[in-house]
Amino acid sequence: MSVDDNKLDISYVPDDPDFGQDERVQKKPIEKKVEHKKKAQVRKSTAKLKVQEKIIEKLTIERDEFKDKFLRNMAEIDNFRKRVKKEKEEHQKYALGDFLKELLVITDNLERALKVKNGESAENSIYSGVEMIYRQFMEILSKNGVMEIEAMNKPFDPNIHQALSKEEVDFVSGPTIVEVYQKGFMYNDKLLRPTLAKVGIQPEPVNQTDTQE
Repeated sequence: MSVDDNKLDISYVPDDPDFGQDERVQKKPIEKKVEHKKKAQVRKSTAKLKVQEKIIEKLTIERDEFKDKFLRNMAEIDNFRKRVKKEKEEHQKYALGDFLKELLVITDNLERALKVKNGESAENSIYSGVEMIYRQFMEILSKNGVMEIEAMNKPFDPNIHQALSKEEVDFVSGPTIVEVYQKGFMYNDKLLRPTLAKVGIQPEPVNQTDTQE
């Protein structure tokens, strides 16, 4: 084979226009399929994105609503707290109003007693007036939850009684209140003031040996 023959073999290009047509025909459907698949993925991604955007929009609206409700509730709680504080202050300021109003009745009776002139009838009038005032005052205390502690001849109770002195007596079986120096009072279920009293105790037994001597 000559050199020229080799050149012809290498440089030969067929002039047939249909040469390689099959390959191009085979590639076009594949490219269309890939392109179609990409477009489908884009549409799918776009649809998902729109769904996510709607969800975010909905959550944003709900968040704003909850925030608004929270702020309103906080404002209501703050107003309620201020109102309760104001009512409490007013109650503390005027709580004794009714009690003091009832005490004015006693003040009126004291003034009437002081206007009585000297003399035997005057003394009787003053005593009666003071007795009436005392009864009124005790009624007012009772109405407001203040009750006198019944102590005379009652067993000694250190929770409500305070012993200022003691005395041996024969008629008691244990420590007993035999004299009240100052009355004690309870305010509802709380001790307001203890009873100051003398406590009677049993006499100490006499030693038989000392008796015989």
